[in-house]
Formats: sequence, structure tokens, C-alpha cells
Amino acid sequence: MDDDRPQPQRTLITLRSEYIEAAERMLGLAQRELRVFDPDLAELDFNARASIDALRRLLSSGRTHRVYVALHDVEHVKTRCPRLLDLIATFPAALFIFRTEGEATKAQDRFVLADESHVVRRPVAAQPRGAIFIDDPNEAHAMRQRFDQIWESSVPAVSATNLGL
Repeated sequence: MDDDRPQPQRTLITLRSEYIEAAERMLGLAQRELRVFDPDLAELDFNARASIDALRRLLSSGRTHRVYVALHDVEHVKTRCPRLLDLIATFPAALFIFRTEGEATKAQDRFVLADESHVVRRPVAAQPRGAIFIDDPNEAHAMRQRFDQIWESSVPAVSATNLGL
């Protein structure tokens, strides 16, 4: 029954801070799965306690819950995100960080996708403009397809065994 579904909400963003706040919101909205595509994860600060706590809640609330992160550059994660690395060690079969290769390295957008319903996206990572889509399965589906294309051209890059400590 489609009448019970919430109406999709779309909000334009024009500031980097709005994107960061929306990405944090996606962490809270995710019930089963989170997919992140970002140049290096530096701007989102996934090493912050609040982010780690949200990721831990998501991953520990179900055996099939997953977090997929695709980055162009993983150096920031390897050298500046000890909490995130610890979380990978705790959930090695549920938290994946890949590095783009081939065609995926040319992607210029960035986005965070929560489940199949919510997404925040900046079409050009270097620009602050973007949009937030809440309860929008159509937009989320399109971004899921985009993520899958990027993921297919990416390789595992950060794991519990290469913490670099």
C-alpha cells in the first residue's frame, strides 16, 4: 500500500557544513546498510566518536548489516582514523573500505546512501552545492546503481590486518 509511505523530501544544500551535517544524518538514518563514496573521507570525519558510535550501532544491530566505503585515496583513513581502523578490526566481515581504480578514479561526485531510501549527494566533490533526499527510493536506487558501478572498479584497500600501527 503506497499510501503509507512517507512523502519524499528534497533539500538543496549550498554549504560544505550542510553536506557534513547531512552525512551525519545519514549515519543515524541507516537501519541496515550505509554506502559512502568520497575522495578521501577527510571532510566527513568518520573518526569522530559520534560517527564511530553510529557505525558501531548499525553494524552490531544485525548480522547482515553492512558499511561500504569507496575512496579515491585511503591515506587519510590509514593514518588519521584510528577509531575507524579499530572498528574495521571489530567488524571485518561487515565494514569494507575500497580504493577506486580505472574508470572509477575519474568520478568527481561524493555521496552517502543510507539503506535504499536516503541520500546526500554533491555532484562535484570540490563544490559545496548538492542535495539531500529523504524517503526517496527512486533517487536512492539511482545512487545505489552509481555506487555499484564505482564499487566494481574498486579494490580492497584498508583491512584489519594492515592497521599500520
